Amino acid sequence: MVLPPAIRRGYSLRREPARAVAELHAAIDQPDPGLIVFFCSSDFDLEALAAAIRDRFGERGVIGCTTAGEITPAGYMHGSITGFSMSAADCRAVSELIPGLSDFQMVRGHEASERLVSAFMRDDRDLNPADTFALLLTDGMSTNEEPLVAAIHQRLQSVPLLGGSAGDDLRLDRTHVYHRGRFHPDAALLTLVKTARPFRIFKCQHFVGSDTRMVVTQADPARRVVIQINAEPAGREYARIAGLDMRQLTPMTFAENPVLVKVGGDYYVRSIQKLNDDGSLTFFCAIDEGVVFTLARRRDLIADLQGNFDAVRRELGPPDLVIGFDCILRSLEAERRQVKHIAGRIMAENNVIGFGTYGEQLSAMHVNQTFTAIAFGAARPG
Repeated sequence: MVLPPAIRRGYSLRREPARAVAELHAAIDQPDPGLIVFFCSSDFDLEALAAAIRDRFGERGVIGCTTAGEITPAGYMHGSITGFSMSAADCRAVSELIPGLSDFQMVRGHEASERLVSAFMRDDRDLNPADTFALLLTDGMSTNEEPLVAAIHQRLQSVPLLGGSAGDDLRLDRTHVYHRGRFHPDAALLTLVKTARPFRIFKCQHFVGSDTRMVVTQADPARRVVIQINAEPAGREYARIAGLDMRQLTPMTFAENPVLVKVGGDYYVRSIQKLNDDGSLTFFCAIDEGVVFTLARRRDLIADLQGNFDAVRRELGPPDLVIGFDCILRSLEAERRQVKHIAGRIMAENNVIGFGTYGEQLSAMHVNQTFTAIAFGAARPG
């Protein structure tokens, strides 16, 4: 009997890098991997961690990033390293590093995408959206996810794309992606994956629109700062409309009271990162003047999450793997509402490996406060 191609998942809570990587390696190593992905806490000594990964896995074929929390085979963790491997019989992957995101130009995104596609097709692989997808891991502090995703999408067109912005455990200082044996700040990592497995990309968002609207009247999109809403100081006006006290404007409050924008008939969350000393608001996405915000109404996070996984199971059966990108603000809300353990159990039951992000990428958009994921069904008979 021929065994089906393998997907292997694992994690480690050990704090010493060599031991953590050894434990992860023991769980996910396989003879002929086509793709190895890990997500790790930024609390690790990253140089020592990179050396341990090179020692155990080699320099090629391994990608990853730092996080604001990890999703492991045991559910949500903090301070861990988690990851998975897919066999070469399951998938083939090619990656391209895009450095210097803080000074990003659209042409560099086009060029990187073109190099990646050329490398991908050299091995006689066609760029077929039915069996190929793009995975994007990017610096979560560059503030350039929007032009990056737009540039990539222009080249990849119908190839589905998803990903997440790396985190640094809510320090909001410096994040990293991992490629060819070392961690890179201020960079993005784009990977094309061709897989023999059926897959489905989906998004969970438990916020819907209300009848309450407001207009951005002054903004600095390059810094993702909104200075005025309705011609009033942004923080004060947002608090008034949301029925909050200015002293309540904490990351937890922002997580539970986001605003939405309507694009193409659908609502997308625009999450607030922080209140600044001058009363302005910094967002996790670029915001232009004239944008109309809708105050969000919240649905049940757990019911929405379970409903989406139920839909995945109806289409694919129980997933063998889900790569998940979970906005850190969802995690904060789940903690506040004391349901994070339930969400973690749902993740574990559906074989999710992922991380807490500073934003999610989906198709041509950089989005916030979603769980964006790709689910893989059982391998097709060979």
